[in-house]
Amino acid sequence: MRDFEMDRNEDFKESSKDKLNCAIASMCDEWLLIEEIDLEADTFEILHDNLQKQGIPVPRNCSYSQQNFEMQELVAPEYQEYRYNFGVRDNLRKLLKQSDTAECEYIVCTGENVWRRDVFRVVEWKEEEPKILNWFHMNIDSKKSAELKQRQAIRDAYLQSEQAYAIKNMYLKRLNEELQMPINMIVGNASVARTFVTNPERVTACIEEISLSAKAIFRMVRQMINTDAIQQGTTLLQMQQTSVENLWRNTLDIVKPSMRLRRHTMHLDMAQLYHRNVIGDVEKMQQILLNLLQNAIDYTPYQGEIFCGIKEKPMDETTGYFEFYVQDNGVGMSEEFRKIMFEPFAREHSDRIERVEGSGLGLMIVQNLVRLLDGEIEVETKTGHGTKITVGMKLRYGTESKDAEGEIQYFDWSDWESARERKTMFSGQHVLVVDDNDITASIEEQILTERGLVVDRAINGEDAICMFERSPAHYYDLILMDMGLPFMDGYATTMGIRQLREDGRTVPVIALSSRLYADDEFHGEEYGMKARLQKPVSARKLMEAVREYI
Repeated sequence: MRDFEMDRNEDFKESSKDKLNCAIASMCDEWLLIEEIDLEADTFEILHDNLQKQGIPVPRNCSYSQQNFEMQELVAPEYQEYRYNFGVRDNLRKLLKQSDTAECEYIVCTGENVWRRDVFRVVEWKEEEPKILNWFHMNIDSKKSAELKQRQAIRDAYLQSEQAYAIKNMYLKRLNEELQMPINMIVGNASVARTFVTNPERVTACIEEISLSAKAIFRMVRQMINTDAIQQGTTLLQMQQTSVENLWRNTLDIVKPSMRLRRHTMHLDMAQLYHRNVIGDVEKMQQILLNLLQNAIDYTPYQGEIFCGIKEKPMDETTGYFEFYVQDNGVGMSEEFRKIMFEPFAREHSDRIERVEGSGLGLMIVQNLVRLLDGEIEVETKTGHGTKITVGMKLRYGTESKDAEGEIQYFDWSDWESARERKTMFSGQHVLVVDDNDITASIEEQILTERGLVVDRAINGEDAICMFERSPAHYYDLILMDMGLPFMDGYATTMGIRQLREDGRTVPVIALSSRLYADDEFHGEEYGMKARLQKPVSARKLMEAVREYI
């Protein structure tokens, strides 16, 4: 009877193993080898072997310890000692007494390096010691590769953030150095103006220099913010119509102090410009031109010459390819510098020029902005013979087009409007200025009234809506709308005016924003706003917009 029971138990065991093998066989090929190990007897039994199908022999007629040793040949050299020590019986006992499962991961060499995982699990104990184990040998190469890619991506992101942090710190340091000049100009001219308070011409000249220096500071801060936005990929395009001539004029005004300091001569050629008005991101195009001009100024010796201009190549009735170029007769670029010219803080060194001011980010910013605008950049240079940088991009034509004037041999820095022109430009058109800031509102009102416009002011959105509602139909010819109004912002105020009556739906609205952030998304087109101007707005830009929409 006892022998019968023993035979039945053996049959049961065999049946269980058959069922286990069937279950294992139905699993995916990740389960390459499964063994039952007797730590006490130092024996093993193979329950499932998928390695043999792959041509990988598994030692069979030996002890478990011998098998653990012989299988080391499959393990990559850098993991051999680790995997062998892990599989030693005494080490397994220690590990499994702490937990009934122990795992290790390593690389095997079977024609190609692949990741494997061994899982040892206790199935039978003897006197609180692990006796019988199951050993699962698994293929985890795809999973491990994904993990490694994720870790590499994290490391890359960390390195990028570290680089961005270093760039930002360096830029802030350079910005601090660059700000010293315009700040000193402001302080110095303010002191001179106080000294010569009875001399109107001297005071006016000082105010002009202060204004230019303040614009330079604003530009530097703006560029720093835009640089950060570009690095983070958060820069947004703000498409609007602009005059190419005014784009050049405004940019040249910004570099006026640097030009004067170095006594450079500027030549501007627009003979091959056939459409004056285009549609594009005005701010980013100006930033490109500004960096190109400043780079040419910095690397051109004292009393040098700089040539700039634009060439238009019509593509169809609505679009043209515009090439903006800046050429100098400066030091040129060496072959070594050309390889790194678009990298952060890259600078060429030459005995022909003194210490170069600036952040060292100009050309990097140009390249990033050109890519953002889907444009192209070309560099022609030779050491000692100057540099020509051309930026080309497709631009849609604006609403009005006419032939451009011929070449301007020397750029006239004088004011674009005479005192007489200011007073006769308009004759009584009405403008509603909506601005809660007394200082900026006062400046805007002064600019407008000097040119013959009648100005009313509202201090908030509710006030603006009430004033428009009380006014006669078609009374206001234009509305200047501050976007940062309290309680009711510029969008809501504009919507309120649009809903009042018929002329409220058609009156031109120009948005004014004091936000400096490059990722500040503008939705003015949804509310029928014609344009957005950056505060503090210059008289020139303000009047260009007013003339276009009145």
